[in-house]
Formats: sequence, C-alpha cells, structure tokens
Amino acid sequence: MTIKITKMEDRLPVCPYCEKELNEIYFRAKGLGYIEAQHDVYFCPHCRKILGIGTSRMM
Repeated sequence: MTIKITKMEDRLPVCPYCEKELNEIYFRAKGLGYIEAQHDVYFCPHCRKILGIGTSRMM
C-alpha cells in the first residue's frame, strides 16, 4: 500500500482544536541545541493548544 503526498499551496491547515485556519504556527524552544538537546513545542496562535513536539540533538 502506498500513500500519496500532494503539495497544496492554495489551502491552509486547520487547527484540530479551534478549527481556525493556520497561516502561522508558533513555537517555543528549550535547550541550547548544540550542547544539549533542544525541545520545541509547536502551538496554535489562536487557542494556544499544542500541535506537536519535536526534539533535535547535535552530536
């Protein structure tokens, strides 16, 4: 089974919580990134609920 991925430039994503269109996503970082892991929290600018979390590590 394959999954088709299509680039869509004419549509904006929608927040799964407040259902507003997202033309901007906020994030907040903790950690230095080059000495220790950096943790990023991505959230909706309207309702401020978390959309995702990411971690980057430099080694």
